[in-house]
Amino acid sequence: MTAGLLGRKLGHSLSPQIHRLFGDYDYRLYERDPEDMAGFVREFLATADTGFLNVTIPYKQTVFALCDDLTPIARRLGNVNLVTRTVDGRLLGDNTDAYGVERLLDSIGADVRGLNCAILGAGGVAMTARAVLESRGAARVSLVRRGELPETDDELIVNATPVGMFPDVDGRRINIAEFPCCRYVLDLVYNPSPTRLVREARARGKIATDGLVMLIAQGYRAACLGGSMGTEGNLYLYGPPASGKSTLARQIASATGWPLVDLDAEIVRTEGREIAAIFATEGEKVFREIERRELERIAAGSGQVVALGGGALLDAACRHTADASGRVVVLDCPIETLKSRLTGADRPLSADAARLEALVAARAAHYASFPVHVQMTTAR
Repeated sequence: MTAGLLGRKLGHSLSPQIHRLFGDYDYRLYERDPEDMAGFVREFLATADTGFLNVTIPYKQTVFALCDDLTPIARRLGNVNLVTRTVDGRLLGDNTDAYGVERLLDSIGADVRGLNCAILGAGGVAMTARAVLESRGAARVSLVRRGELPETDDELIVNATPVGMFPDVDGRRINIAEFPCCRYVLDLVYNPSPTRLVREARARGKIATDGLVMLIAQGYRAACLGGSMGTEGNLYLYGPPASGKSTLARQIASATGWPLVDLDAEIVRTEGREIAAIFATEGEKVFREIERRELERIAAGSGQVVALGGGALLDAACRHTADASGRVVVLDCPIETLKSRLTGADRPLSADAARLEALVAARAAHYASFPVHVQMTTAR
């Protein structure tokens, strides 16, 4: 089955990687100029093996007009980002942006009731964000257009513009230091992750997040609505140390509502000591036995997103346990990124870059033997 994303410029997109988490369908990027867009939509969705088509800027409102039928949320928002074909061949427009914004707010625990909110931008996703904030009881929600600034008493600020998105990663729509009342910052840009706005907001003690959870949530929702959801049992994230397994697992859990399980954290909890201490006092062999036991216990559950340790599936029995109880996705990550993430960390390999390189090289064939890989290291 084929699915894809339609837009004008898509070099920054991580959507194919996101959809690989959820199923084995072929997901592609389709860059089209405005004059070619309408014909492409109808031709793409007329193909028998097509599942769905996502739509991003600047075509959300244009594709809205091409749809034969609309879901209530798409009709209310006036734009679509998901198009499917009904059994009688009609184009059905839907919108998963609201679901994504909801999950993003929940991921940082933002209670917006009574808050003054500002949204940078006035496009389709900005309108959606406004509708969500209003439905959650915000006191005031203002759309801040180009050349304007939020009010100094705004307590939640959303960036719904492309400013700060790759390749213009240093782009800056506002100086967050000028808004002392702001408590929450949501940047819907996800590449890079975190964005400059998010980094600056966090440095000032604000609760801030980029748009990656929203992107994952939209991908999950599209896969479900498009009939392409392929994950059964558990979703296991695997790969070298510091490849981002725990971080991505938390983001997927926030985006989907699936229970989150971190295998290393479970070992620490049941053993009452850190991983490094087990390695130091009892060695890797004992650690692997403990790891195997914990994995078997976790695998008895279902519908979980599980972050695995970097060598958890080296054992054939452990690999069989994971394969038999869900879907294993390997996270690929450049060696230099792995080194930088481990610097100063309290982990077995944190003080030995040469050993890390040797370990990754020794396991390269092992990681490559798994069929599903994603590269979530965003461009900078």
